[in-house]
Amino acid sequence: MKGSFKQSLQKEIIKKSSWSALITTGILMILLVSSSYVLQYYQLVRDTEEIVQHTYEGIASNELVLKELDKGIVREFLKGNRTERELYTSFYEKRAQPKLVSDLMVLDKEGNSLFTTSRSRTGLLIPTYYLQILMEQSSVETIAPKVIVSTNHEHYLLFIHPIEEAGERIGYSILFINAHDFISYDDILSAKYILTDKYGNIFAKNSNYFTVSSLEKLDEQLLRQQTIFNSEQPVLTYEAEIGRYLYVYTFQTFFPIHFLAIFSLAITVVALTVYLIQARKIAHKIASYNAIPIESLVHQMKQIIAADKKKVQLETGDEFEFMAEQINQMLEELDSLHEQKLLLEREKLWFERKMLEAQFNPHFLYNTLETIKITHELDPSLTNQLIQNLTSILRYSVAQLDHDTSIGEDLEIIQSYLEIHAVRYESFTYEIVCPESVKHQLIPRLFLLPLIENAMKYGRKYRIDLHIRVQIEQRDSYLYFTVIDNAGGLTKQERQNILESLETNQTQHGVVNSYRRLKEFFDEVQCNLGVNRKGETWIQFVVLEVGDV
Repeated sequence: MKGSFKQSLQKEIIKKSSWSALITTGILMILLVSSSYVLQYYQLVRDTEEIVQHTYEGIASNELVLKELDKGIVREFLKGNRTERELYTSFYEKRAQPKLVSDLMVLDKEGNSLFTTSRSRTGLLIPTYYLQILMEQSSVETIAPKVIVSTNHEHYLLFIHPIEEAGERIGYSILFINAHDFISYDDILSAKYILTDKYGNIFAKNSNYFTVSSLEKLDEQLLRQQTIFNSEQPVLTYEAEIGRYLYVYTFQTFFPIHFLAIFSLAITVVALTVYLIQARKIAHKIASYNAIPIESLVHQMKQIIAADKKKVQLETGDEFEFMAEQINQMLEELDSLHEQKLLLEREKLWFERKMLEAQFNPHFLYNTLETIKITHELDPSLTNQLIQNLTSILRYSVAQLDHDTSIGEDLEIIQSYLEIHAVRYESFTYEIVCPESVKHQLIPRLFLLPLIENAMKYGRKYRIDLHIRVQIEQRDSYLYFTVIDNAGGLTKQERQNILESLETNQTQHGVVNSYRRLKEFFDEVQCNLGVNRKGETWIQFVVLEVGDV
């Protein structure tokens, strides 16, 4: 046995506490980063909404100004009824209302400039052919803003509106907003932004981070990701539509990844240190308190195995005391059975039956208690299940030995026995198949147990992932009891020796004992064994003429 239960329990508590510290710290870090992410993303959305509102109101007010001018003074100016001074005065009076500062330009129907409020006095520096296209695409009913880049690389948001008289166009009014006038608004923003049309043409921006400099266009594919990791600097992004023609893309840098890594490591180290100090103190107290009954029970079981002691003495007032009483009752029964002399063959068989039913020897008890000791603090629910299984086995094996039992009751104890082994050996699996229709059939108590013990004992020599299948079925008037394991441990000679010893007085082998007990209970019994195509060893008892269950 490696180390004491107390030491193992202390180490396990510290180990679990360390994992708890790591998990707790990880959760806290995730919450911290998530909350920071949400707050920054919320601010980004707020800034975006501010830009959208500002831009939308500016566009709407400029469209309204343009329509009002076109209905009145611009139309009269094109007809020669108003002067430039009057047009200046009217325009600047109306321009004081919009949030976005704009300039006005008036063209004749051929596209020649008649009037402009631009400081350059030359109006928009854009190619003539492109201006002609915009004029042709313009509509009296709808004013659609256009993003253009002048020949001197100035970015404008342009509103062009044709003016008609008697169904014919007599000229055009153009309202244009310089990107520099829009950028002056970004003093109140913490986010970076890019304003574009639906084709990715940039109108205004306060960062070149997501622009294609050679084309002065937006890298839309990259920016439309919600979070971008670039050069270890995460970038949060957001997109919104302004009316039907413009889009705004906002972005903001998040905490650097290396900063988050260092901060997380520091928090983890501090939390682990505090956790481990407290865990050592708590582990020592818990282990000292809980290890006493387990270690006492294990020590006394060793003495019983070595024949230095005959009874377990344990007064704890809990399940361990009850288990000790059951163990003592089991040991007393074993001593009583071993002291008897078998004079006649039937008496011999009768006593062998009692011995077989009480053959959960101290080694099995010791190994089970060792398993309970290991799982006591790691998994209390599993420990309780082990104790319940062991208690059921002990109670079943010592109670009413001279009475037979049903298949259903026997299988419940066999399942408890296999479940204990499944906990001890992680790779071990088992399967019990029995229809409800035969579970009330009476059988000798635990006669299948020697077959299962042999499969466990010899099967694990060949395979760690041992699988045992217990199958009971009735076909017509025949009742079949089959035990199959995937180890394939029985050689052909060993199988032959077992078959030859079935009718002799040799009862040392578990298969022979089970066969003789079953044959004593039923009139006609056959025993078959072999290895199937999968390499699985199978042992089968066939009861003939069992009748309807």
